[in-house]
Amino acid sequence: MFNYLRPRRFDKLFDDFFSPSFITTSSNVSMKTDIIEKENEYILEIELAGYGKDDVKLSVDDGYLKVEANKTVERDSSTEKIVHKERYYGSQSRSFYIGNVDQELIQAKYDDGVLSVIVPKQQLKLEDKTKYISIE
Repeated sequence: MFNYLRPRRFDKLFDDFFSPSFITTSSNVSMKTDIIEKENEYILEIELAGYGKDDVKLSVDDGYLKVEANKTVERDSSTEKIVHKERYYGSQSRSFYIGNVDQELIQAKYDDGVLSVIVPKQQLKLEDKTKYISIE
């Protein structure tokens, strides 16, 4: 009976090692987003846990709202060794088509790991150049 249990424990180790969450932890990062529609505007609530306000860049170009986040963490590999890593550090981006809106009316706020972007529904002439939006 003891020999019967031993291979199962060994298999469990490999099951954990080759599980999708173990292999794709860093590549499966996405900006989870809720989009709320109101009478005159849309509100995008974008989850960016772990990023600071200065790590996030927001721009509008050719009718697309682009959210970019970049975070790097430097560790001293001579004094420490990571045994298990689940948190993601690096860059990610996501674009949302917002159409021809007045870019001056777009507002953004970052609070507790959530970027809230208010986009007016009013459609205007499409601007040709990239516009960056300040985040409060």
